Amino acid sequence: MNTSYHPLPTSEVLANPRIVDPDVHPELTPDDPAIAVMRDFREKPPETIGSDMPITEARTLMKLADAPLKLVTNRSEEFIGLIALKDILGKKALAQAHAMGTSLGDVQVKDIMARANQFPSVHMRHLANVRIGDVVETFNQAQTDHFLVFEDDENYPGRTRLRGLISSSLIARHLHIALESNARARSFSDIVHAVHGHFD
Repeated sequence: MNTSYHPLPTSEVLANPRIVDPDVHPELTPDDPAIAVMRDFREKPPETIGSDMPITEARTLMKLADAPLKLVTNRSEEFIGLIALKDILGKKALAQAHAMGTSLGDVQVKDIMARANQFPSVHMRHLANVRIGDVVETFNQAQTDHFLVFEDDENYPGRTRLRGLISSSLIARHLHIALESNARARSFSDIVHAVHGHFD
């Protein structure tokens, strides 16, 4: 063993210590760095689902995994869209089956997913010096629930790859704003008031 390594000091466990609670939604403010609300796929790989999977199978898979949202990939494992459990369980899937003149079992994920080009995207470098409040303003302008975050792909010069995702619902939870209130917060000042529990 390398002599530059040294044992850590250890001690006996006393009493019955409490297990720490996970900080799932840490306290944040609109002035905190925007990077704090990004789902970073380098830290935690995203949940994905194949575009050819029948909706009936996808419904079961997503419910068992307790996944409200999954990234959709094609046969080459490339990102092509997003699928929400609410769309699978709701009227969207049934409407698509009716439009296709087929049964629900013949509808695939790719038939009802939201395609990647439907979502605004931002480059990772643009998040470096911005705040959560700036992201909220961007959501207000774009009228969307998700932003895709890309970065340069060093393996393929000139191309980008998907680095993460920013969700308006995740921001709402971090700022402790009910989704109903978040929908009413149409400007940065409204968000600041919402954080403190004040609405006109």
